[in-house]
Amino acid sequence: MSRNRRSGLRAVLTAVTVAVVAFGAPVAASAAPTGSAGSNDLPGSVADLPGSVSELPGSVVDLGGRAIDLGSAILGNGSSLPSTQQCNQSRQSGGEGVTSTYHELGRSGPTSFLLDWETFDVPDRIQVFYGGSQIHDTGRIGDSINEGTGSAVVNVPAGSASSVLVRVTGEPGTAWEYTVNCPIL
Repeated sequence: MSRNRRSGLRAVLTAVTVAVVAFGAPVAASAAPTGSAGSNDLPGSVADLPGSVSELPGSVVDLGGRAIDLGSAILGNGSSLPSTQQCNQSRQSGGEGVTSTYHELGRSGPTSFLLDWETFDVPDRIQVFYGGSQIHDTGRIGDSINEGTGSAVVNVPAGSASSVLVRVTGEPGTAWEYTVNCPIL
């Protein structure tokens, strides 16, 4: 690892340590840190401090409403943690790229819900995941004829989770909105 890269990584890891100290102990963690952010080859780095981020059993640290994703944000792949919304709340975006949002259904599977969308005149793709598996995919929808207005009943299989993850992939110049309606009991 180059000296400049080491210095940059040390600065990022020091900032993480300051955030952990300033906001209190982490309350949630997932998988062990991997890659250069989790290595112990940096003398004087966070990896060398007792009680530091490297000793956590996971890579996502919740700092009381502020989250640091040690598996992606520090490594710079542009990932971010999905937000969570209740069912029956509309989700809107005005831009391109991938937007992921958890929607709390209020019950676990098996169940079903109505997914409504409006992708206007630039094609977008809406995917729904439950328990890590894709359960619905609209494909690319939206054109100047029907403006991408539609809906579908999404069947949620048996499982213990009470939320679904909706991922929208938008093209340049897009605008879209969708609603995960609450399941009917």
